[in-house]
Amino acid sequence: MLTADEDESAYRVHNKSYVTALIFLCIPPLILFELGPSVLDNTIKTGELVGLLIGILLPLLGAYYFIEFASFTFSRSDDLFHWQWRNLFRKKSGKVPLNRIVKVRRDGMESSNSAGLQYTYRLVVILDDDTIIPLTRGYSGLHDRKLDQIVDQIRDYIGHSSAMH
Repeated sequence: MLTADEDESAYRVHNKSYVTALIFLCIPPLILFELGPSVLDNTIKTGELVGLLIGILLPLLGAYYFIEFASFTFSRSDDLFHWQWRNLFRKKSGKVPLNRIVKVRRDGMESSNSAGLQYTYRLVVILDDDTIIPLTRGYSGLHDRKLDQIVDQIRDYIGHSSAMH
């Protein structure tokens, strides 16, 4: 879920990504419901046990990958861009002066599969030394209007022209 808010001191973007992870976390209980009795009475076959372990570990890994919390603050009062990103095991953060920001844009990534070309979009900040700081991991084309709206609001807030795509 991508949200943004603004007050007199800062413009903030928050990203909470956990819905897909919750779907993955629903799979292990279903598998345990099916195979749990044979585990408890010690009649589980080796193939079922392997399937049980894979059926529990893979969804947990998927949940780990999709859980993400991020916040990005553009503060004119402090003249700083501050970001924090974390998932279950890692954390990244940093601060840079607002005057180092060259561009704020929606970045499109193209991929193809049997259904054809698909695009994933993310928000990025580009600094004066060509460092790219992604504000979000990626969203489907369904969210491109929301991303464009947030990019425009960030540009307005920090004083960049809309020509900086």
